[in-house]
Amino acid sequence: MVFENTENYFWQSSRIRLRPMRSDDWELRHQESTDSEGFRRMNYTVELPKSPDMDQEWVERGIDFKEKDTRLMFSIESLSGELVGGINLGGRDQKNGTFSFGLRTFRPYRRKGYAEDAVRIILRYAFHELRFQKCNSSCIETNRASITLHKKLGFKEEGIRRRTIYTNGKYHDEILFGLTREEFDGSVQDKNE
Repeated sequence: MVFENTENYFWQSSRIRLRPMRSDDWELRHQESTDSEGFRRMNYTVELPKSPDMDQEWVERGIDFKEKDTRLMFSIESLSGELVGGINLGGRDQKNGTFSFGLRTFRPYRRKGYAEDAVRIILRYAFHELRFQKCNSSCIETNRASITLHKKLGFKEEGIRRRTIYTNGKYHDEILFGLTREEFDGSVQDKNE
């Protein structure tokens, strides 16, 4: 679906928009299940093979924000309506005002700025609408694209958990990142100048 008159639409950037998951989103997700290295970078393991039914069931749980108490799952689509990935806002700790996110950009759509735009929208929503004060995130040391994205968004490297991830026959470090609301607001200001 292509929207018209989206000048003030919160969930859209100049490249992408976030939308609720739809039942047909499972098809591309299932095609992407063969990207074992992508899943390894994201989930720190190789996933078992999935049937179409398994991916359909997974998508069904996210439709209409059914799991909103644990995470808000969005599909990322290009402005022309192509499904390019997914993002979720999770790890919400109301008491301490912290949250995290999970992100997946499908292979043909990587390195086009879609991930950066999707994360910025999620950060803006969490900081400016939900009143969270800090985003905590992490990635495996071998995920150069994620490290670059975090730094580009203004995240600070807060530490390393040494040898906590075992995958592909080796132990790897986990890099910890954090971004406060004030840092996010400063990075958005810098980008607009």
